[in-house]
Amino acid sequence: MPASFRDDQLWRFHAYRVALYLLDLAGRDMRESRAARTFPHQTDQLLRAIASVSANVAEGFGRTSSTDRARCFGIALGSLRESFTWYRALHSVLSDELLERRMEQLTELRRILIGAQKWLGGKPPKSKLV
Repeated sequence: MPASFRDDQLWRFHAYRVALYLLDLAGRDMRESRAARTFPHQTDQLLRAIASVSANVAEGFGRTSSTDRARCFGIALGSLRESFTWYRALHSVLSDELLERRMEQLTELRRILIGAQKWLGGKPPKSKLV
C-alpha cells in the first residue's frame, strides 16, 4: 500500500486492512472468472457490498463517539453479510475451493467487526477526549 494509506491511523485498525484486502481479492476474482460476463448484476453487487465494508469501517473510525463508530461498524457488518449472499449467488461460476476460501475470509472479518462492536458497547457514548 502507498504511504498515504499506511501513514493514516486508520491503517492500524486490522478490520480496515482486512476489508481492503478482501476488496482486492473480490476484484481479482471477478476479473479472472466468467462471472463478470455471465452475471454482471451479481458481480457489480458483490463489489459494491465489499467496497461498502471498508468505506463504512473508515467512516466509523473517524467518528468521535463510540455510538457513531458502532453504528458505522454495524453498517459495515450488514454489507459484509450481503457479500456472503453475492458470493453464494456466483457459486456456479466460481470454484468450490475459491468460494470456501472467501467464505472463511469473510467469516474472519465478521468476527473482527463483531468484536469491535462489543468493545465499543462497553465504552461511554461520548468521548471526553474531544
